[in-house]
Amino acid sequence: MDRIKVLFVDDDVALGNIVTLALESSGYEVHYQTSLVGVKTVAKEMQPDIIVLDLEIGTKNGIDAIPELKLVARETPILLVSSHLDSENLVKALEAGAVTYLKKPFEMVELQAYINRFVKPFRAKGIKLGMFHLNIEENLLMKEDEVVKKLSAFECKLLKLLMLNMNEVIHREQIEQEIWGDFVTESSEQSLNNYISKLRKYLAEDNRLELATIPKVGYKLSDGTL
Repeated sequence: MDRIKVLFVDDDVALGNIVTLALESSGYEVHYQTSLVGVKTVAKEMQPDIIVLDLEIGTKNGIDAIPELKLVARETPILLVSSHLDSENLVKALEAGAVTYLKKPFEMVELQAYINRFVKPFRAKGIKLGMFHLNIEENLLMKEDEVVKKLSAFECKLLKLLMLNMNEVIHREQIEQEIWGDFVTESSEQSLNNYISKLRKYLAEDNRLELATIPKVGYKLSDGTL
C-alpha cells in the first residue's frame, strides 16, 4: 500500500521539524512548509491524503486557505491545529471544509491517530469518476457496491493520477515519474501504453468518459463536463 502523504503547514519551524521527522520515521510521506505561499500548487501536485493546517500562519489565517485548497484537493480531509481556537473560528473552519480541530500542544500518537482516522475512510470512499469510483485503499474500481475490476498497484496509481487531473493533459514524463519514480526504464513507455489500453477497457461502460492520447505529449481523461 502507498505511504500516507501528509501536507503539513505551520510557521513554527521547531514544531514543524519535529512533526516531520516523527511522521517520516513512522512511514508517512511528509511535505512541510512554513507559509501559505504556493500551498495550492503544492496540494495540486502532491495530492496529499490529508492536509494538517495551522490556524495562524504568520499574519495569515489558515481558515481562509481552506476553500482554495478544496479547489485542487476536493476530497482531501483538512485537519486544523492551533493552541487556541474559539468557537466562532471553529464553526468557520468546519463550514469551510475542515474535518476537525486538534489542540496544541499535542502528542505525536494523537496526531497520527487523527491522520489515520480520517485518511482510511477517505481512501476507502475513493474518488468518484462518472458511474465509477476508485477505492484507493484496496485498488478496486467500483460501480456502486459492485467490483468492476481489481486493479494492479500500477493501474491504480495511474487511474488515480488521471482522475485527480480530470480534463487536463498530463505529460508522459510526469506519469512515468509518478508511477516508477527513479526506476523509469526504456520499457516503461510500452508498459504505460499497455496500462492506458487496459484502463480504456475498464471505463468503456461509461460513454461519457474518454481517455485520449495526446500525440507526443501525454494523456487526458475527460468526463464530458467541459
